[in-house]
Formats: sequence, structure tokens, C-alpha cells
Amino acid sequence: MVWLLAIAGLIAIALVIYLVWQWVLPWRELEALVAQISRGVQPRTFLVSNNYRAWRIGVALEDLLKRQQQLDDRLTKDTAEIRAVFGALAHPLLVLDSARRLRLCNSAFEQLISQPAPAGTPLLDLTREAALIETIDACFASSEPVNTEVTLLDKTYELTATPISDDLKQVTGATAIFHDVSRLKQTDQIRRDFVANVSHELRTPLSIFRGNIETLLEDQQLSTTERQQILATVRRHSDRLTRIVEDLLTLTRLESKAASLQLAPLDVVSLLKRIVRDWSKRIANRNLHLDLRTDGDLPLLQADEFRIEQVMNNLLDNAVNYSPDGGEILISANGHNDKIELTISDHGPGISPEDLPRIFERFYRADKARSRALGSTGLGLSIVKHIVHLHGGEVWAESELGKGTRIRLQFRLQG
Repeated sequence: MVWLLAIAGLIAIALVIYLVWQWVLPWRELEALVAQISRGVQPRTFLVSNNYRAWRIGVALEDLLKRQQQLDDRLTKDTAEIRAVFGALAHPLLVLDSARRLRLCNSAFEQLISQPAPAGTPLLDLTREAALIETIDACFASSEPVNTEVTLLDKTYELTATPISDDLKQVTGATAIFHDVSRLKQTDQIRRDFVANVSHELRTPLSIFRGNIETLLEDQQLSTTERQQILATVRRHSDRLTRIVEDLLTLTRLESKAASLQLAPLDVVSLLKRIVRDWSKRIANRNLHLDLRTDGDLPLLQADEFRIEQVMNNLLDNAVNYSPDGGEILISANGHNDKIELTISDHGPGISPEDLPRIFERFYRADKARSRALGSTGLGLSIVKHIVHLHGGEVWAESELGKGTRIRLQFRLQG
């Protein structure tokens, strides 16, 4: 009987050992594997001993971890590519989740709001721009793209908010991209101003033509003197109309992509002396004094002689028109390091500070009444600016009311 009990005890112990070895230890190993994986630790081995089923589970865990790592690598790569694309975009761009928290944005958006924008930040903490918030809200509410214009930092942007939807057509977020349209609006305004100015400039001579021609046709009792006066008026305004058209054509050619210069070495001093001789009669008729001052030997300037002469003639024409009788006009040419600077100064009425920045705009006149009386087309300084810029130079004006105006031209010498 004792032997039977001893044998039964041994069998029970062996059974317990077998069960522990076959079932308890393998599952503890699996538990340890799962714990390591959950902590993001790569297990040293996935081989589970003693139990075939546990061993298969360990192998399956290894396969799952490898696939997970591949997915993580792919996700990391895709995220890096998306961030690279976002970063390359010149337009500010952001992505929001359904709670209006930031998921992703590019550096252009951070520059726009002048602060870092970490993921998870509520939109209201990034900007309080009402138009932007309302556009995003409208996008979420309608589940459709919404376009509007917003003004940020003195710039106008066209904002497009587009919803992000899941497979069930539920809106889970939105993207917003900003297109800077400030220059387009400015260009459009310049275009409209130009059309309005051209129309205004052409309307006056055309109205005079029509009025005088109707007078000639309808009034047969006009004397010869009256007819001559009418024809003289028509001719004067015809000349003005011709000058406007010629200046417009000149500007068009200078602004076109095909605009080119006939560059050649130019002796600036010789050119200025010739221009002074050409203007001597008109200068004398106005009882003006024209003085030319130049450095001794200026280097040759690589330039288009015809265009530079056109610039100087336009500037001299302004100086003569606005100088009082008996006044002085000074032309100077100086060399500074690798530059040549030309200056034309007069002692006319000067230009007010608010008008000074705009005098190179087309049709802009600081003194509109006097300019038209002198026959100015309002395009001369714009032509000057375009010619100087085509040469890679700079032009600017200095003036003070009652003390005259100085126009400076600066050209870089080619080494």
C-alpha cells in the first residue's frame, strides 16, 4: 500500500512538473515577450520552448513585429516626404483635425503667424483672425471647399479651406492653404489706373477736336482769322496726342520681354557736352543758365547711347519746364568706385514729400495743372526709370518744396 502511495505521489509530482514545463513556463515566456514588445523593446529571441502551440505563437509575434516595423518605417518615410513637400511649398498650409487642433503645417505658415506651431495646438491659440476662423467653420459645416480673402500682416491672401472626410463621408479634419494675391491686386489696380489715365489723357484732345471740327462745319460765317485759330488749336492738341502715343509705344517696347539695348562703350562726358550744345538755344530763350560739371576722366560706360540720351533729354525737359526764368540747371557726372553717377538739379518749385515716391509712375504728375499746360504727357519719368533699370542702374529723386529737385542716376561699371 505504501508503495502504491509513493508511486502515485511520484506520478503526481511528475505530472505537475510536466504541466509546468509544458504549459506554465512557455506562457510566461510569451507574457514576457508581449511585455517587451509593448514597451517597444526588441526581444532577444522569439523562440518559446517546450510547447509547440506557444512556439507557433512566438513565431507569429515575430512576424507581426516585423510587419509593424515595416509599417512604422513606411509611415516615417511617408511622413518625412509629406513634410518635405509641405516645407517646399511657398504658400502657407495647415492641416486641422475635427477639434480644430493643428495636425501639421509648413514653415511658411509659421512665418505668416510669426510663431512656432506645434502639432496639437488649438487654432484659436495660433491666430485670432476672424475671417480665417469663419472660413474653417464654414468648411466643417458645409463639408465642401470654401474660398475667401483674408488680410494678414498687410498682405491679401486667397484662402481655400478643404474638408478631409473618412470612408463614411464624415468630416475628420480640414486643410487650409493661403495664396498671396497682394501683387496680383496691386497689378490689377495699376492696370485699371493706367486705363483710366490713358482714357483721361486721350479724352481731352479728342473732345477739343470734335468741338472745333463741329464749329468749322456748322458755322460758315467764321472769318479767316477765326478759322486759323481753330486749326492752330487742333494742331497743338494733335501734336500732344502724337506725343502721348509715341511715349506709350516707347514704354510698351521698354516693358516687353523682347526689350533690348544696343550696348557699346560710351564716353559719358562727350555725350553730355553734345546734349548741352543741343539745348543751348532753348536754354538761352528761357534766360536760364546750364552748368556742366564732370570728373576729369570718367571710364567708358557700357550703355545704349540712344537710350541714355533719351533719358537726359527727358530730365532736361522737366528741369527747363519747371525752372523759373533766370534760374540755374546743373548737370554733373562723377565716378564712385565701380559706379558712374549722373545728376540733374534745378531750382524749381520742388515736389512735396507725399508726391515724391510716385513721380516715376505712369501719368503721375505732382503739379497736374502746370504739367498739362507745359504739354507734359506724364510718361517721361516712367520712361527714364525703365531705361535706367534696363541698364541695371538705379534712379531716384530728392526734392524739397521751394528749393528745387535733384534726379540721380547711378550705373554700375562692368569689370
